[in-house]
Amino acid sequence: MKKGFQEIGFDTGESKSQIIPLMIGEDMKCLKFWKTLFSAGVFTNAFIQPATPPGGALIRTSYMPTHTDEMLDEALGLMEDMGKKYKII
Repeated sequence: MKKGFQEIGFDTGESKSQIIPLMIGEDMKCLKFWKTLFSAGVFTNAFIQPATPPGGALIRTSYMPTHTDEMLDEALGLMEDMGKKYKII
């Protein structure tokens, strides 16, 4: 997933685990991104101020062995669409 996110243009920070952040920037943009994913059935966590510095809002994604390749591909495609919609990528 990290390689996929990076290939489509997301900044994934320095993560070296199954928890991969997507750097979003603005708090409201992050919350809209999160809500769209949640409404589509993709569970992530939004981190905004004061948990992040101003302009450092991010979506935190994580993965389990029960996720299928099809599920991951679908989530990656949705996140790519949202990244373009919100001008993150």
